[in-house]
Amino acid sequence: MWPFRKKPVLPPPPDVIMGDDWAKYSTTLEEWEFELDGTEFTLSGREFDPQAFEWARTALVDMRRLLPEIDREVLKNLDGDSCDVSTRELLSVSLDDYASKGEINLAFTGDDSWGDFGVNVILAGGKIVDAYGGD
Repeated sequence: MWPFRKKPVLPPPPDVIMGDDWAKYSTTLEEWEFELDGTEFTLSGREFDPQAFEWARTALVDMRRLLPEIDREVLKNLDGDSCDVSTRELLSVSLDDYASKGEINLAFTGDDSWGDFGVNVILAGGKIVDAYGGD
């Protein structure tokens, strides 16, 4: 009906399978999702870069090595907030800026006491380069 037209709905791209690695496109979030070693990774856009599987493996090594520092950053960004810090958990890891900046974005959330608040910790070059909280 004029002047409104429905945007054509594109079918989702086919799943990407490389060996044991498998990525699926989410039409709701318009991003790719895959899991490695129990950690969910995301990559925005309709085109999937198969290098993302290797980026994720590199991210896992850095995340494990930096775990105590990452946890301190999350707690620091929750200081003074009414969130139940004991329920903090890693929601997902975005690889959106890995190809251009070498950055990975770790998104943390918690139970209902967090509401829509979250904490993000950014890693690059094997170290924490930024951390922030917000909703």
